[in-house]
Amino acid sequence: MSLFSWNCRGLGNPLIVNALKKAIRIEDPTIVFLMETKLDEDWMTIVRNQCGFKQSFIVPSVGLSGGLALFWKCEINIDVFKSSLSHIDAVVDGGDKFGLCHLSDFYGNPDTSLRTHSWNLLKELCGLSQLPWLVVGDFNEITCAREKEGGAPMPNHQMARFNNTINFCGLREVAFVGPCFTWIYQKKDGIQIRERLDRALANQDWISLFPLAKLFHKSSSASDHIPLLLKFVHIPKRKKQKKLFRFESMWLGDARCEKIVSDAWSEGLLSCSPFPIERCLEECKSKLKNWNHNEFGHVGKRINQLQKQLEWLELQPPSPDANRSLRDTRVELNCWLEKENTMWKQRSRLNWFQAGDRNTRFFHAKASSRFQKNLIEGVFDSYEVWREDGREIEEVFVDYYSGLFSSSNPSDFAEIVNAVQPKVNDDMNARLIKEFQADEVYRALK
Repeated sequence: MSLFSWNCRGLGNPLIVNALKKAIRIEDPTIVFLMETKLDEDWMTIVRNQCGFKQSFIVPSVGLSGGLALFWKCEINIDVFKSSLSHIDAVVDGGDKFGLCHLSDFYGNPDTSLRTHSWNLLKELCGLSQLPWLVVGDFNEITCAREKEGGAPMPNHQMARFNNTINFCGLREVAFVGPCFTWIYQKKDGIQIRERLDRALANQDWISLFPLAKLFHKSSSASDHIPLLLKFVHIPKRKKQKKLFRFESMWLGDARCEKIVSDAWSEGLLSCSPFPIERCLEECKSKLKNWNHNEFGHVGKRINQLQKQLEWLELQPPSPDANRSLRDTRVELNCWLEKENTMWKQRSRLNWFQAGDRNTRFFHAKASSRFQKNLIEGVFDSYEVWREDGREIEEVFVDYYSGLFSSSNPSDFAEIVNAVQPKVNDDMNARLIKEFQADEVYRALK
């Protein structure tokens, strides 16, 4: 599934319509969002049909100003529940493969004095749904000075308001590929101004649902804005593989951990194995895995159980037993929350984390970001064939490194030896092979 977003600056121009049809034919997007169409609903329906779509939602222009349009293919369902001259807000049903998500097609007010209304609208849209949320379009604003070249610098307070709105809504940038700037303005005096006004923002739930999503900045000569193509990359489910053993930092908070390691190490030493260190490590691994399974289990499930238990206890009439149970449950819940925090801290690998700061959602996001970086979608084998299956990927790596570290058993080393330049001359060699004297040993050890 993919989404094509473009501020086309007027579809009354046949050149722009042709450019749109060509882009749709090449990119084959599932959803198309257009801004500044400058057409009424009847004309936009004609353009929609020319582009090969049957489903649409249109916000007509006011005279020759504004206008929004949303096209989509029949393979998905889109339910629009709110719209204005600045946005189209909808729920997208991508079926079993992509699921449900909240989509806000957004057009920031081009009038700087009215930009605050746009940010208030975005904050309002934030609370309309609990689904994974994606916002895409022309925001008519930049987030920092490096997103603009040429012309007068953007006022800091103006960029700050935009950044504050993004943070308030819990949104993050979707990584893009292509030119840094999405809008180019050529002044009559030859000075060119370039800015990044078009972007895609998403909340953590959407990024977790589509961790490999990529935003492509395409090119077009028909408008001063370039089109955006967002590809929703869904991670295919792979066969469950054996989980690697890793020592959990949260175990160190339990006094029993040291005794388990000590006992396991002693058992390893008593096994009379020819490789005692290896045996000791295996015993530690086995004992710690069993202990973790029996004592810790699934941290998240245990926290949910304790939270429900706490809610139930708070509804009970006060009594000595109820008060004691309430206090004990709170203490245990805080202990488990601390363990969960430590667990996600370890997975996020944030070395600057300070004990006492609890933000598990933040560490979960960092760990998810690491997963996005480290995930191997597929590899080319030695015959340049693309492999995506987990077992095939494993075989490609094993074959490559087996060949890399295997010897071809050469017998003639003369060419290699002759190429090596000697570093030890005859005088140095004579001193190195000279027999040592007793007084030399005495001076060395004195």
